[in-house]
Amino acid sequence: MNYVYMFKCIDNTYYIGWTNNIKKRLAAHNSNSSGAKYTRSRRPVTLVYCEGHESKSSAMKREYELKKLSKIQKNNLVDSINCGELLTIYDANENSCGNLPRSMVHALGLRHHVCHLWLIEEKNGVIGMWLQQRAKNRPLNPSMYDLAATGHIDPLETPLNAVLREACEEIGVKFDKDSIAVLGTTEQTYPRQDGGFDDELVYAFAVRVDNEPDFNIGSEVQRMVWISFSEFAKLEQGEAFAQTSAGIIKSNEVCCIGKGEWQAFEKHLKFN
Repeated sequence: MNYVYMFKCIDNTYYIGWTNNIKKRLAAHNSNSSGAKYTRSRRPVTLVYCEGHESKSSAMKREYELKKLSKIQKNNLVDSINCGELLTIYDANENSCGNLPRSMVHALGLRHHVCHLWLIEEKNGVIGMWLQQRAKNRPLNPSMYDLAATGHIDPLETPLNAVLREACEEIGVKFDKDSIAVLGTTEQTYPRQDGGFDDELVYAFAVRVDNEPDFNIGSEVQRMVWISFSEFAKLEQGEAFAQTSAGIIKSNEVCCIGKGEWQAFEKHLKFN
């Protein structure tokens, strides 16, 4: 994809350009050794508008059109997209570079950060974890099984606060910060069912509980099911079915497999 982008400089002027790698271009404009001559004395720059184009020629034509706009017209263009949920976007060095609407971030595959919670419980001597079944009306992966709680990290929110918030909102469980184990980070990139693309840095956390939590699930979740690690591993290894506390589920019903997270954190998840 080719991107036409609009940066806002520290002096409130705009810089407009095009690129086929927005993460690297963001990093270059804010680095000390590269980027455009115009932005070198006006750092830091933030990404305030972005479009995706299939061809280089289309992107260059649109770049020319945007450069001809007046300052007021550029301001109006930026203001026109700043509605709804905003996500912080990041460059190739994981430096924050501004906030853009969630829909734009997903449609253009812009880098953003998310949090995941692995909720671990041992049942009758067998170690396993809880999965949520997503609500039927979710726009992405409806009725599919996912990790216990997942979500975007809001602007200025820490990953830990984000995962605590998501657990409360999605499954109605409040955890103390001291009970949360930090697993680490991993990257996930994959096409979305809605035609967009996700480019995520995942902050993964785990909580181990002694008894089944008192779930008070929200509107985004249908139910919670428990699955042993051995059964979950079967799905990750390509088997078509697995046994859970609610019966058999199919691998094509589970949206949290095949993304590398289990392999990255398997040893850490089996903590005592």
